[in-house]
Amino acid sequence: MAWIEKRSNGYRVKYRDPLGRQHSRSFARRVDAHRFAREVEVDKDRGSWIDPRDADLPLARWAETFLSLSRRLSPTTQQTYRRDLEQYVLPRLEAHRLGRLPAEEIEHWLNDELAAGIAPSSVHRHYRTLRRMLQVAVEKQKILTNPCDRADPPSVPHRESIFLDWDQAIRLAEAHSDRYRTLIYLAVDSGMRWSELMGLRRRNAEHHRRKVRVTEQLVRLDTGKFLRREPKTSAGTRSITISPVTADLLAEHLRQFAADGPDGLVFPNAAGNPLASSSFLNNHFARARRLAGVECRFHDLRHTSVAFAIAQGAHPKAIQARMGHSSINVTLDRYGHLFPELDEAIADAFGRELAAARLRRDTNVVHLAV
Repeated sequence: MAWIEKRSNGYRVKYRDPLGRQHSRSFARRVDAHRFAREVEVDKDRGSWIDPRDADLPLARWAETFLSLSRRLSPTTQQTYRRDLEQYVLPRLEAHRLGRLPAEEIEHWLNDELAAGIAPSSVHRHYRTLRRMLQVAVEKQKILTNPCDRADPPSVPHRESIFLDWDQAIRLAEAHSDRYRTLIYLAVDSGMRWSELMGLRRRNAEHHRRKVRVTEQLVRLDTGKFLRREPKTSAGTRSITISPVTADLLAEHLRQFAADGPDGLVFPNAAGNPLASSSFLNNHFARARRLAGVECRFHDLRHTSVAFAIAQGAHPKAIQARMGHSSINVTLDRYGHLFPELDEAIADAFGRELAAARLRRDTNVVHLAV
């Protein structure tokens, strides 16, 4: 049981946690001391006891613990958490205690970021980082509830994907220099992600078999260091068949521009080093878009690849495997609106079966009448 001692400067509550360890907490008013003592005993009886001292932990201190616990995650995820916390979350909220962060203060912070001109998608990511950090505190029994659950994050406007037609895709590819032209053709043909294209090695570019094997990705960290990693899911490791045209282009590209050796990069920069996305997009892709009269992001080449496959009658399951989606649901959720002919095909098939069944019925009726 918790008990209360009167002291010269107020009241002190002594209590034991569920493991029998003794703690104490001081209050200026007797009524506050009695309320705290009752809450401690009720929480222990319910099995929902949380050490009250954790509520007073500075948010910045818990952020350090959270980042330490995140070391098992991918380096890029750790990088995102650290950047969001250090640059956006803590500068505004670090004065608060872990268990005393009001939901309305979180909403004020999010609204102020929007008012400052930060993109809604970035503001929502900052919210998700804070929410995850506080959710880990709940899971580790540092706090009872997550205040982010009571905050209303900003909605992120949906950005429509852009799908190029064949003429636009070819104009865009041909507007690039010889060194990067095949990169665009392969991106459209295979639907590979930027990180997969950058991580492609000679030994996985089997142009003679018209196969490209995706076994790893190459990502660039904020430090400028490049990191190789396996695809996020097993479905990301795959073999993609490319067209004869792209295979011929790839063979010539390997001869002229790829790094030496079986582990050499297929698409290095002119210095033979990994190609940074910012450098390529600003110095090459943007210029080619202007010359081609095409407005798109590099990732839209992946969307375009899916659209071309659908137009050629590819089955959704085949597209899932080609794109490296983790499930058929991902494919249909992202590209289901591009499959109108599937609904029409079902109706046409039903129509054929219904007509055949009616014909059989009418034939049987005639025979019976005779």
